[in-house]
Amino acid sequence: MPDRSEPATPSKGLAFSSVARLELDELLDQLIARATEVKLTQGRLRGLLDATHHITAGLELDDLVQRIVESTRALVGARYAALGVVRDGRLIRFVHVGMDPETVRRIGELPQGKGVLGSLIDDPKPLRLDDLATHPASVGFPAEHPPMRSFLGVPLLAGGTVYGNLYVTESAHEDGFTADDEQLLTALAGAAGIAVENALLLENARRRERWQAASAELARSLLSGEMAPEAELQHLLDTAVEVARAHGAAITEVPDADPTIAHVSAAAGGVAEWAGRSAGTDGSITQAALDADGPVLVADAAADPRTTTVVMRAPEVRSVLAVPLSTSPGGPGTRSVLTLTRPAGEEVFGALEAEMLLGFAAHATTAIELARGRRDREAVRDLEARERLVLALSEQVLARIQRVGLALTSSASGADPALRHQLLAQVAELDDVTRAVRDTVFPR
Repeated sequence: MPDRSEPATPSKGLAFSSVARLELDELLDQLIARATEVKLTQGRLRGLLDATHHITAGLELDDLVQRIVESTRALVGARYAALGVVRDGRLIRFVHVGMDPETVRRIGELPQGKGVLGSLIDDPKPLRLDDLATHPASVGFPAEHPPMRSFLGVPLLAGGTVYGNLYVTESAHEDGFTADDEQLLTALAGAAGIAVENALLLENARRRERWQAASAELARSLLSGEMAPEAELQHLLDTAVEVARAHGAAITEVPDADPTIAHVSAAAGGVAEWAGRSAGTDGSITQAALDADGPVLVADAAADPRTTTVVMRAPEVRSVLAVPLSTSPGGPGTRSVLTLTRPAGEEVFGALEAEMLLGFAAHATTAIELARGRRDREAVRDLEARERLVLALSEQVLARIQRVGLALTSSASGADPALRHQLLAQVAELDDVTRAVRDTVFPR
């Protein structure tokens, strides 16, 4: 009977060499790693689908942009995310997440599409950087801006048109953003581009509707006859400021007799104090609009010599839109320009607003001209009526004077010489009055 205290000898069929065991461990590690990678990939794809569904759930542009940046940051694990909406090659909106309100307040003005952000606008291709500062277009950060190194930006494209760019910075991974991050963000940007395109189309349609409604209402008010002539231009400007969501508006008149001087005939909003002021036209945006006979847009007033006077008078102004008026409110012998302003931090004026303002101004000035023409015709009718009344009264008065004169002459024939002389003198005076009235009322 064997000794149970002796250790059992392992079966040779179950024995593993150290090399085989190592290979098996490595294979298991690889399988686990692949499984983890597949799980991670599935999770990120699920995140992409969720983000795509989230951002296509609405059409309000401001709401949509906010949802896109929030989904983007979560999808690629970034500390900061931002979206810049581009229109007419310019950055019109910039929405960001990741910075607390106090930091945002200290930084001040939002980006204007310069530096690395501007390079993505000019060349809409994915851009991935381990260090932002190494890019040739980098212009650094403003004071109080948090440090940012890793960067990934992709364009928002729809139908070959660039509608903006998605940006993320400060990856949660030590190695920065990866090629997988770039692919995910590019896929998300494709859906976001279509969503932004639809939101912009809806917003543009609503803007057109607002302008058309305002134009019709303004024309009705001007042609109703209820508005004083001196209030017409002010009403036009107030309406333009409200509909365009502008900072201010002004009408500048340039007389043909001296085209070197422009006079502000009316102003409203943030530039109301411009009313009554004059300035030279040489090199100004007023002259540019008259020369172009069409809209002139300035995205950065401080950097454009045509708006030097505008910035001197209102330093807060950043964007300016000027359109010539088809009919000058100043009347014959003058040409006029309608100018709108917006401050820094607001959306710059675009081609759609230029088109809408041009049509609005044409309708408004035509309505003003028609209203003034109607008032002139009414004044002429009133004058003619008064003339007819004067003529009628004059004939009646002259007839009565003649009757009095005849009565006095008849009385003088039977009076004594002294009284006859007095009566005939009065008749002569009545004849003089009659001739004076006839010469005044019926001039030859």
